[in-house]
Amino acid sequence: METGTLQHVYERPGPFVTAYLDTSADAEDADKAIELRWRAIRERLQQQGADEATVQAIADHVREHHAQTGQRGQVLVGEGAEVVLQDELPEPPTDLPTEDQAYVGPVPHLLPYLRRCLTRVPFLAADVDHTGADLTVVSGSGETTRVRIDGETHPVHKTHAGEQENQQRFHMAVEERWKRNAEAVAGQITERAGKMGVQAIVLTGEDQQRAMVHSLLGDHQGLVIEPASRQESADELRHEVTRTVHDAEVAEVVEEFQRESGRGERAVEGWQETVEALRRGQVRTLLWTADDHAGDLHIGAGATELAADERALKDTGSEIIGDAPASAAVVRALAGTGADLVITEPDAIDLTGGIGAVLRYRAP
Repeated sequence: METGTLQHVYERPGPFVTAYLDTSADAEDADKAIELRWRAIRERLQQQGADEATVQAIADHVREHHAQTGQRGQVLVGEGAEVVLQDELPEPPTDLPTEDQAYVGPVPHLLPYLRRCLTRVPFLAADVDHTGADLTVVSGSGETTRVRIDGETHPVHKTHAGEQENQQRFHMAVEERWKRNAEAVAGQITERAGKMGVQAIVLTGEDQQRAMVHSLLGDHQGLVIEPASRQESADELRHEVTRTVHDAEVAEVVEEFQRESGRGERAVEGWQETVEALRRGQVRTLLWTADDHAGDLHIGAGATELAADERALKDTGSEIIGDAPASAAVVRALAGTGADLVITEPDAIDLTGGIGAVLRYRAP
């Protein structure tokens, strides 16, 4: 998961107000229910000394929000009387501890948000037939676009009527039409996949035509996955794609981490060594299996100014601006250095302290 897209948030000086709000609209009085939930969060923010103008900016945003049917949520980050980050959550944040749902501090509290972003994988699905394909493109935000790609339509079916020589010529003409239609579909898939930055391409439909389209996808062939069933619902397909992409990403990073650890080179684990690597800007990919609540870290104004020991930070010439949850400080460091984050379960890899990293260059 790339964290660099969050850099614009951390360019603000702070302090920040972070709110996770349940915006589910599965009842007739949904707007009233959302308002009541917001009031409870607002009260907790005010108890923490949140800037009232910033809280009001978030309140205005909540008031303007149009409830959509279903279970969902929002993350809202405010600073300097403005909402600097707002995004939809695919599920309500009701599982979050109270202290995570409403937080005021020197950096935003975004690991709960990033955990939920794992369920948002942009992908393209194509149901292919001899005349074209039905494309469904799902963006990272969950927005879905459907379009029909029509190729040449006649003739596309083989026939065994007439003389054998005529049949062969007809079959060759049909197969040539299939090929041209496959080329048209593959061209549309690669163009749209490139524009959307999809992480997976799902191909279903007629077997021979699907295989032909697959062979024409060029550099995008590696993104193709086979669904478990052609009869899956849209939600089931989205969950399967998400799981497949995430599992592949985790497996690749875990393998690299273990390989580098075995060499004693570009890998560290445990809080002390990983925080030190973050402070030096060495981390390329962070592996996180720890619980969100891993204590606090001292932080300075810069993205990589963080430490468990106050003296260690001061010795680098940094001025401490406050303490922040370790996860919040780590995410800021990752975003500030353009590093990636991979969140996985403890059974995928055994890391000291639940944290480790693959480094850009060898640790000193």
